[in-house]
Amino acid sequence: MPKVTEEHVEARRRQILAAALRCFAREGFHRTTMQDIFRDAELSPGAVYSYFKSKDELILAIVLEMMSFVGGAAALFSEPLPEGRLRRPGEALGEMIGLFQEFELGTVVERARIFPYLVGEQQRNPQLNAAVRAGIEGLRAGFETLARAAQERGELDPRLDPKEFSRLPISLLQGLLVQIGIYGDEIDMDAYARAATALIDRAPAVSA
Repeated sequence: MPKVTEEHVEARRRQILAAALRCFAREGFHRTTMQDIFRDAELSPGAVYSYFKSKDELILAIVLEMMSFVGGAAALFSEPLPEGRLRRPGEALGEMIGLFQEFELGTVVERARIFPYLVGEQQRNPQLNAAVRAGIEGLRAGFETLARAAQERGELDPRLDPKEFSRLPISLLQGLLVQIGIYGDEIDMDAYARAATALIDRAPAVSA
C-alpha cells in the first residue's frame, strides 16, 4: 500500500475544512449536517470522519485556523519598520485587512458570514470560547502596544487610555466582517482599509 504523505493528509484536511466553511456560511452551524459536508467535500463519510468526528470538531478547527492567522498578523506589531519605529495603530489595522483577503481557507465572504454564528456558538463551547478570547486578547494587546508607542511619539493624545483605545481597531475589523456578511463583494475592502487607517491614525485630540 502506498504511503500517505503529510502533504496529502494536510491537503485532504483543508479540503474538508473548506467544504465545512462553505456549508456553515450558507446554512449556519446548526442547520448544516455532516451529510451536507460529505456532499460538498465530495468525500465519503469514512474519509471525513477519519479527520473530524463531529461538527464541533470542524467548527473548532476552522476557528483555530483563523486565530492562528490573527496571531501571525499580530506578530507584525512587534516588528519595527525600516525607519525604526513601530507601526501606527491604523497602519497595522490596514495591513491586517489586507492580509485577511489573502487568508487561504475559504473566501472572504464565507469567513465573514460565519462570524455572527461564531459569537453565539462560543457561549456554549468553552474550548471555542477560550480560543477566540485568546486570539482577540493577543490582538488587543498588540494594538495597545502600538497605541502607547504612538503616544510616546506625540502622535496620539496622551489622555486616551491605550487599553480601551486598542478595542477600537478590533471593533472596526468586526464591523467589517458583519458588513461583508450582509453585502458580500459590494464592500471595497481596500477603500475600507484606507478609511480605517486614516480614522485611527488621525484621531483628533479629546477635549479636557
